[in-house]
Amino acid sequence: MNTELVVLRILHIVAGVFWVGAAVYLTVILEPKLRQIGGTVERDVLQAISNLNSYWITGSAIVTILAGFALISRTPGRGFDQLFSTAWGTAIGIGLVASLLSFFLSGMVGANTAKLRRGLAAGTVSSEAIASLQARITMGSRINALLVLIAVGTMAAARYV
Repeated sequence: MNTELVVLRILHIVAGVFWVGAAVYLTVILEPKLRQIGGTVERDVLQAISNLNSYWITGSAIVTILAGFALISRTPGRGFDQLFSTAWGTAIGIGLVASLLSFFLSGMVGANTAKLRRGLAAGTVSSEAIASLQARITMGSRINALLVLIAVGTMAAARYV
């Protein structure tokens, strides 16, 4: 048994499950319900959770990505030279690109969420600006959730292609 690979795989999978689960939960359940409720509830919830979301989701994404890079480089018979040149490499490569795009997109969504949170807290933002930020957050969150699901699907399939 290769203990290093087992630990890396556990880190990659557990952190990835948290990252993907959080992205899908926020997009499918929490965000739509907050928009539906609106007002002070939306402001209070955003105020309470947005920093925690940033730390936990960003942290799990970083662990997932770093462990993934380590797995690619340390798994016997696998390597970066196989990305997009073998069936395994294509699946891993698609997942890698999707996860990196998701990571950067989630940063943009987080920045828009912070703007919305500050605007709602100050009470100085126009309803048009709020609607614009909400639309950007919603679209970014949906694309982000799709990207992390693509990453999980392609990487899960990589072993069997």
